[in-house]
Amino acid sequence: MDLKDKHIVIAGGSTGIGFEIARQAQLKGAKVTLLGRSAEKLANAEKRLSSPATYVQCDIGDTESAKNGFEQVGEFDYFVSTAADLTYAPLAEMDTGAIDRMLAGKFWGPINLVKYGLKNIKPGGSVVLFSGLAADRPAPGTSMVSALNAGVEGLVKALAVELAPIRFNSISPGVVDTEGWAFMPEEDRKAFFASLETSLPARKVGAPADLADATLFALQNPYLTGETIHVNGGGSLM
Repeated sequence: MDLKDKHIVIAGGSTGIGFEIARQAQLKGAKVTLLGRSAEKLANAEKRLSSPATYVQCDIGDTESAKNGFEQVGEFDYFVSTAADLTYAPLAEMDTGAIDRMLAGKFWGPINLVKYGLKNIKPGGSVVLFSGLAADRPAPGTSMVSALNAGVEGLVKALAVELAPIRFNSISPGVVDTEGWAFMPEEDRKAFFASLETSLPARKVGAPADLADATLFALQNPYLTGETIHVNGGGSLM
């Protein structure tokens, strides 16, 4: 399938998986617009891409910012959101501000997309939202993350029916080697990744390219809607 002259909008596209989706989309001929809260990160991402891209500074989890951002974006074919600001901690001990930040990216972001962005989607368009492994394999300290990921997966099913023929799907990644693990000391991170490389059925830690490939497939396949694609190395089987 050809992305030539298609316009793909990526929230969270300045780093990690979102950036790799943008990179691969450009290589396939797409026009790319990056959305994010940090103008500096967006500008740096645009410089690292192989071709010029558009970027719009906005927070899709904030109503007014999302409305203004989607007005600047204009018409588009595909939308992806990898945006998330996650905190892992026991729910009873979690700061309310951290909960609000998680809700903004994973919950209010998709709602604002539907309310203010989809009026600009072209015929044949589709949306991919990111959930995550915690929806299927919750652990202590993941209650909010698990609930939000499961909510994303339920939302795409409902929206695939409610807003048909626009297609909605979700991608559920496992552990992916991105900047998001920078909080962990390097030696600890290496040991953690090494343990996964021996325990996961796929015998590897995910790479951003693995998730980008699945995302572009989900965006383009005209017979796929309301589904969650698990790209986790078999993590949900353990």
